[in-house]
Amino acid sequence: MAAYEEDENWPEIFVKVYIEDSLGERIWVDSPHCKTFVDNIQTAFNTKMPPKNIILHGEVGRSGGDLSAGSSPHPSMTEEEDSQSELLIAEEKMSPEQEGQLMPRYDDLAESVEEYVLDMLRDQLNRRQPMDNVSRNLLRLLTATCGYKEVRQMAVQRLEMWLQNPKLTKPAQDLLMSVCMNCNTHSSEDMEVISNLIKIRLKPKVLLNHYMLCVRELLNAHRDNLGTTIKFVIFNELSNARNPNNMQILYTVLQHSSEQAPKYLAMVFQDLLTTKDDYLRASRALLREIIKQTKHEINFQAFCLGLMQERKEAQYAEMEFKERFVIHITDLLAVSMMLGITAQVKEAGIAWDKGEKKNLEVLRSFQNQIAAIQRDAVWWLHTVVPSISKLAPKDYVHCLHKVLFTEQPETYYKWDNWPPESDRNFFLRLCSEVPILEDTLMRILVIGLSRDLPLGPADAMELADHLVKRAAAVQADDVEVLRVERIQLIDAVLNLCTYHHPENIQLPPGYQPPNLAISTLYWKAWPLLLVVAAFNPENIGLAAWEEYPSLKMLMEMVMTNNYSYPQCTLTDEETRTEMINRELQISQREKQEILAFEGHLAAASTKQTITESSSLLLSQLTSLDPQGPPRRPPPHVLEQVKSLNQSLRLGHLLCRSRHPDFLLNIIQRQASSQSMPWLADLVQSSEGSLDVLPVQCLCEFLLHDAADESTSGEEEEEGESKEQRAKKRQRQQKQRQLLGRLQDLLLGPKADEQTTCEVLDYFLRRLSSSQVASRVLAMKGLSLVLSEGGLRDGEEKDHPMEEDSGDSELLQGYQWLLRDLPRLPLFDSVRATTALALQQAIHMETDPQTISAYLVYLSQHAPVEEQGQHNDLALDVARLIVERSTIMSHLFSKLSYCAESDAVLVALLSIFSRYIKRMRQSKEGEEVYSWSESQDQVFLRWTSGETATMHILVVHAMVILLTLGPPQAGDGDFYTLLDIWFPEKKPLPTAFLVDTSEEALLLPDWLKLRMIRSEVPRLVDAALQDLEPQQLLLFVQSFGIPVSSMSKLLQYLDQAVSHDPQTLEQNIMDKNYMAHLVEVQHERGATGGQTFHSLLTASLPARRDSAETARSKSSPENSQGQSRIRALSQVRVLGPEDDLAGIFLQLFPLNPDPRWQNSNLRPLALALQQALGQELARIRQGNTQVTGITARLLQAVAALMNSPHSGALVMAMHRNHFISCPLMRQLYQYQRCMPQDTAFSSLFFKVLMQMLQWLENPAVEDGPLRAQLKAFAVQYSSRHRISDVRGGFLHLTEALTFRRDPDLISSTVRAIIATLKSGEKCNVEPELISKVLQGLIETHSPYLEELLTVLFSATVETTARFPAMKPIAVVSSLLLQDKEETPVKKELDSCSMEAAWLGPSSGLLNDWLEMLDPEVISSCPDLQQKLLFSWNKAGSQVPSFRPYLLALLTHQSSWTTLHQCIKLLLCRNREQRFDPTASLDFLWACIHIPRIWQGRDQRTPQKRREEFVLHLKTSELISMVELILAEAETRYQNTEEASCTLIQSRLPLLLSCSHGDLESIKKVTEYLTSCIQQWGSSSVGKCCQDLLLQIYLQLPELLVPLPEMLLTSEGARDSSTCKLDALVHRFINLLADTSDSKSSESRVWDANMACRKLAVAHPILLLRHLPMIAALLHGRVHLNFQEFRQQNHLTFFIHVLGILELLQPQVFQNEHQAALWDCLLSFIRLLLNYRKSSRHLAAFISKFVQFIHKYITCNAQAAVSFLQKHSDPLHDLSSDNSDLAMLKSLLAGLSLPSRSGILDRGSDEEKDDEAAAGSLPLVSVSLFTPLTPAEMAPYMKRLSRGQTVEDILEVLTDIDEMSRRRPEILSFFATNLQKLMSSSEESCRNLAFSLALRSIQNNPSIAADFLPTFMYCLGSRDFEVVQTALRNLPEYTLLCQEHAAVLLHRAFLVGMYGQIDTSSQISEALKVLHMEATI
Repeated sequence: MAAYEEDENWPEIFVKVYIEDSLGERIWVDSPHCKTFVDNIQTAFNTKMPPKNIILHGEVGRSGGDLSAGSSPHPSMTEEEDSQSELLIAEEKMSPEQEGQLMPRYDDLAESVEEYVLDMLRDQLNRRQPMDNVSRNLLRLLTATCGYKEVRQMAVQRLEMWLQNPKLTKPAQDLLMSVCMNCNTHSSEDMEVISNLIKIRLKPKVLLNHYMLCVRELLNAHRDNLGTTIKFVIFNELSNARNPNNMQILYTVLQHSSEQAPKYLAMVFQDLLTTKDDYLRASRALLREIIKQTKHEINFQAFCLGLMQERKEAQYAEMEFKERFVIHITDLLAVSMMLGITAQVKEAGIAWDKGEKKNLEVLRSFQNQIAAIQRDAVWWLHTVVPSISKLAPKDYVHCLHKVLFTEQPETYYKWDNWPPESDRNFFLRLCSEVPILEDTLMRILVIGLSRDLPLGPADAMELADHLVKRAAAVQADDVEVLRVERIQLIDAVLNLCTYHHPENIQLPPGYQPPNLAISTLYWKAWPLLLVVAAFNPENIGLAAWEEYPSLKMLMEMVMTNNYSYPQCTLTDEETRTEMINRELQISQREKQEILAFEGHLAAASTKQTITESSSLLLSQLTSLDPQGPPRRPPPHVLEQVKSLNQSLRLGHLLCRSRHPDFLLNIIQRQASSQSMPWLADLVQSSEGSLDVLPVQCLCEFLLHDAADESTSGEEEEEGESKEQRAKKRQRQQKQRQLLGRLQDLLLGPKADEQTTCEVLDYFLRRLSSSQVASRVLAMKGLSLVLSEGGLRDGEEKDHPMEEDSGDSELLQGYQWLLRDLPRLPLFDSVRATTALALQQAIHMETDPQTISAYLVYLSQHAPVEEQGQHNDLALDVARLIVERSTIMSHLFSKLSYCAESDAVLVALLSIFSRYIKRMRQSKEGEEVYSWSESQDQVFLRWTSGETATMHILVVHAMVILLTLGPPQAGDGDFYTLLDIWFPEKKPLPTAFLVDTSEEALLLPDWLKLRMIRSEVPRLVDAALQDLEPQQLLLFVQSFGIPVSSMSKLLQYLDQAVSHDPQTLEQNIMDKNYMAHLVEVQHERGATGGQTFHSLLTASLPARRDSAETARSKSSPENSQGQSRIRALSQVRVLGPEDDLAGIFLQLFPLNPDPRWQNSNLRPLALALQQALGQELARIRQGNTQVTGITARLLQAVAALMNSPHSGALVMAMHRNHFISCPLMRQLYQYQRCMPQDTAFSSLFFKVLMQMLQWLENPAVEDGPLRAQLKAFAVQYSSRHRISDVRGGFLHLTEALTFRRDPDLISSTVRAIIATLKSGEKCNVEPELISKVLQGLIETHSPYLEELLTVLFSATVETTARFPAMKPIAVVSSLLLQDKEETPVKKELDSCSMEAAWLGPSSGLLNDWLEMLDPEVISSCPDLQQKLLFSWNKAGSQVPSFRPYLLALLTHQSSWTTLHQCIKLLLCRNREQRFDPTASLDFLWACIHIPRIWQGRDQRTPQKRREEFVLHLKTSELISMVELILAEAETRYQNTEEASCTLIQSRLPLLLSCSHGDLESIKKVTEYLTSCIQQWGSSSVGKCCQDLLLQIYLQLPELLVPLPEMLLTSEGARDSSTCKLDALVHRFINLLADTSDSKSSESRVWDANMACRKLAVAHPILLLRHLPMIAALLHGRVHLNFQEFRQQNHLTFFIHVLGILELLQPQVFQNEHQAALWDCLLSFIRLLLNYRKSSRHLAAFISKFVQFIHKYITCNAQAAVSFLQKHSDPLHDLSSDNSDLAMLKSLLAGLSLPSRSGILDRGSDEEKDDEAAAGSLPLVSVSLFTPLTPAEMAPYMKRLSRGQTVEDILEVLTDIDEMSRRRPEILSFFATNLQKLMSSSEESCRNLAFSLALRSIQNNPSIAADFLPTFMYCLGSRDFEVVQTALRNLPEYTLLCQEHAAVLLHRAFLVGMYGQIDTSSQISEALKVLHMEATI
């Protein structure tokens, strides 16, 4: 070894020596010392030696584990071998050095060594010797040389014999292991070795165990050995010489390769099934045996997947029975799935059926295994099976159903009656009640959608529906039975429903068939998807909820357990109604679409007309719009959904979904708008599963129950039945359970932040509801949830309060807020939301106690860590304090002390104290607000240097709180705030607006008044600083000011008196009242104000009872008793200081209380009467020194009458007339005694009027007071002479304003008239006069005319000062004012609205205006222009006086005035717009003024020429046009017909003013054309178009050629007469002439040419007579064909059709539709009646079909509608005449499906219909393809090249023949013909003229093109050419009428100078033009 250690190539001798020793004594071969040398030699054999430890350990392990083998060593193993084995085990491992020396040594000699070894072994084995004599050493040598495949072959054939020899057992076992380990080439030799190995039969357990160990090594030796082994084992098992160890081998194989072995096993089964013989029965038995023997330890899924693998081998490609193969594989798959039912699975299944949950893991594993196999099987059927064989549809469907266990039960056991009868149903049910995987479901749907696979959509839908419901029925918490991830499933299911029409049916081009679904499948799809959505809410459910309304509707139905449509979750009645109406609309549209679609299908197949009764698809199809509005489900579908929900609990699954939360979505949508009984049922049915419902649901149910309890709690329980009581107890128990759940969520150990927030947020949001009931319920719910006692009756009431102080004691009903809420474990997480909710709630809450609790809570727990939160809190509380004054006054009432109010005040002070401290600590530059809120922010600066920025409301709120005074408990915050805002002996802080930086008013007056009313001295002093006198006077008159504050106010007033008495005195309105006020305040105990009082009393007269007053003041203790005695003993004396207004209100209380007697009114009334009587007596005695009490009383009464309570006061006086009448009589007497006091008289009269205004109310009964006041008013007006006219007018104004009493007004007017007649100057301003006159007109005063007469005679002097006082101006203003006011009074239906205002006075004013200004418009032009011509475009009616004034204007004005008016009206630059109607009427009247026609002949000559009176310029004409358009536009708003009629009536005026000047009219038409282009289709543009059309109808020659805008306009047919109507009428009558004379034929021909020319030049004029043409076509087709032709009826029809062709496309407009249809119907009747003579009608039919084609192109909607109505006659005609190809083409296109009922549709669908119908190929275009220049090119060449006359004549003859059939080809030869018309050759010339005229007759529009040629021919020097031209002159003149004058003039000249008589031709031409030949 040492010598050859480094040598890589050893000599062969070593091998020979090794073999020799191996077969001999094995002296050195087995020596451990030679191990390295021996191992190097053995590298020559490439043998993988089995490690000794594997062999021994394998044996020991197997034998030790086998009870039958015992624990003793095998008897065949000697002690020597045993010890040797132990030595080998000990020395087996090689040292690192030895491993390094081991390497291949015989690579170069490998072949020779192998040959030598094999020779040696063959020699040994082939010796003739008994088998028993084979030495162990030979076996060991074989073991060492098993690297050679020949050695393995030799050894394996003898192994079974050697293994059974006890002497050779051990080396034989080694050899067996070596053979297996070295079988690593998978060559044919090794496959033979494996085959022999499989056949070895061993019985002893030890050998068998070793054999299995060797099998494992065999499998490890090569990867292909696995398949080969399994194949040989299975084939051996099926052979006659089967090995009993086969199953154990398979068991070992399956244990060794659990993934690959089933696959190879499946491949063997595949091979078996490919044979010609039917191995299915044997395969089933074999498979069952394998599963049984291997104890079900096989991967069934891998085995089944192996069965389904596609095989590419040749035997599979050439397989004969492919269909049988697929069916048998399917059967094996079903058997394999059932074989997966082990004993444990069976036991678990039986237990599950009994309701026991045992070994569920085993059952779930089995179910998932079956689901996975089914998924693979469906994949196999989808992808693999189609590539194997095209199965018959029946077999394919059978296979699919069989693997899914939906086939008939007998198909599973018919081959071998397995499973046994006792287990069949159970096994089948176990295999069918399994989950369905997403891929299985999707593939079934895809198979259904595939056209290549036999499973149809309906079957696929049925199968999918069954599988989904079957899987859903297996639902359990520990298994996912219907898991789907892909949203595409929804589209796949819906695609299965889609209806596809037969592919062989060709729909019309452009027609888009509607999206339709098969109804049965459609309504099967939604429940299927509903089940899937319920099991997959997070994806399928969410997609359905958001995108598929129909599915969402079903989801809501099962969740609410309400199956009505619309669903109950739609609470809004409008929404429900809208949904029902929309469903009706969709159903109707769906029906129409299906009928139209089926109509197209029928038209392409059966030619049947489809109606609603004959429709087949209507009941089978529905619209496929899954994302559209939800449709109404059929009743059976709703029943199906209901049963599904009951069996599968779909609603429960959807309700417990939290992500997404469908239930929460419904609850939040309904909120508190409607009760939700279904919610109560849901919670009621959720026994033990409240945790799956959202907390919002639980909260809503709690509120719902609380509301029910509150409404039913008051009812007595006596009448309740036992069932009702049981239900109530059950509900209470459920409520306690629910409440416990909610409290556990909030207070329990598992409380989390999100749940706590959700629960509280649900209730807190309702605290700010606008409904009281909602707020109360929310508070009740919160108290239930937060109070741990809950529904238990006060368990914790006896518990002592822990840390809660007085606040909680005060607000006992709000312990849930003040005590329980802060105790929540997660209170910190809800602090912010709670505070925010309460901040909003304090603005909505109306209960003061609730607001108190909220404020206390906010002061203690509101989060103010962030600046923004603190700002919001302060501002919300400030808004409460400042803006909700009623709540504040209730909270802090001064009448009684309340501890709650004190607590609230403390809380408020605490909030603002913390806030102001924080704000003052913020830095100056720090922004504490957003710029969007800066408007009400103020920047504050204190003298100490601190600054702050805050809202002005917060400042005001703090000051208001300070005015309330300090609280009794804890006033620290109060004085802190007081020191901040009102520091002692320091100025107040200054405020500046943030947005403008201006200084702000910190304390407004209303706030200062509150400060003054407070009890805090510092606030009062601050409020009184720097007050203006006016503010002091205002404050001192305010109520509720404390005595101390009033004393300070009076002291400040004293200072103001000494400082600036004048200003103070100016601001005092009533010194008497103010002095009395000061005295009253002194009586209250106030001090100061003496200086102010002296200022007040200094100017007042001395009072008589001043001494008494002083005495009463000096002894206040006796005053009360004395006044009481005096009241009883004598009448009270009133003094100047008495408050007369107060006394008056005491006498006449506004709200009398019947409980109090009026005993004290009598003395007071007597006192007042005595004072008034004494003053009246003094006046009568001549004493002018009066006390003024009467004037004061009148002033007091006047003030009261101006107050809001005046009505109540007058009614009180009316009731107490025994007091009021004497007082009013005394006032009246005073007025009569003091006539010089005009102020008193005026005021007294005003008071009278105001009182009478209330008393004149019809609801007030007549009484003494009313009669007395009325008499006073009349006497006052009649007796009191008015010295001042202006004062009289003022009195009259008041009388007219307050009351319209005729007597009073009449007396006043008479007084004014008398004053004016007496010569008094009228110094009244015009406005006042105008106001009075208006009032008199309204009251219809009879003195109006007399007043006007006096007034106008007196105003001559005042017109210089007041120009508006001119009589004409006054009258015009009154009339004008009336005109302007009338639009307001549109409710009056009278024709003249001003009659309601002016009445009879209108005529009076008109007469005055006529008398003052006969010319009406010359004195005050501006006013009178407005009166006559002003225009209010708002649609007001014309004043009735205007026509009269206009008549006056035209009859009485001078020519100069009329010219000025006309210029004014027609000026283009006028500033104001005039009334167009009045203006045009005036212009028309100007033309017809009788003065113009004076002296003319009375008899109008027959042929007189019209005289034009008004000659206008072009600009003025255009102004007139604008007036006409403006007038028409106003009428256009009402009706278009009225506008058109109006334009027609104004047209004569326009034409008259143009003087027949065509140039002017052309300017007008140009202007109108530009207006139409500018305004388009608006009302103005339409009016312009109508006017232009009317001008055209009167002057057609002006508009040649006709503008395009007129061609497209409508209305010409209904317009007025046209001057050419008679001529056109004559033409048409001639055309319809049926006489057969020669002359009549000529006239018909001429009439036809004239009509064709009209059709081209003036189509509008001819179309007006289209109904006449249609009528003339009637009554002709009843004749037989011979008569029909002879009487020229056919000619008439042909002529009409030719004229209609020229009228294209205008004839196709909708306004001509009726007449056109009439004509076409006559044509169809002609074709129908003479169908047998169609050969003669071929040309007519061709033209008719072409015309119909044009009709379809231009107006498809109308054309198709007409043709479909009359398709039957055309079909009959086509069937009779098979050679009419063109008609067949028309009918072929018509038979295509089209939309039915086009004309019955709404305008919404018209565009779609037009688009669809317009694309219908009703006529093949190729039939009417026009000729191209290329086709005419040969003839043109021949013409141009023609040298001789004969050549040219030949070409012209050919062209003549062609043009008879198709005259349109002549247009190609126009140039050639024009040349030939002047040819000297007569034949050519005549033919050229003939062809030219034929071309013009075909298309008269080209007549002018031939004019130069014709003129040239007439002027030719060739006499013959002239004669030819003259012969054709009449016909050409008719066709070229627009140039007739030029032609006839040339002909006349030719006759004059050419010595040719042309008179006959000229005469004939004129006759033809006027058709006078008919006369």
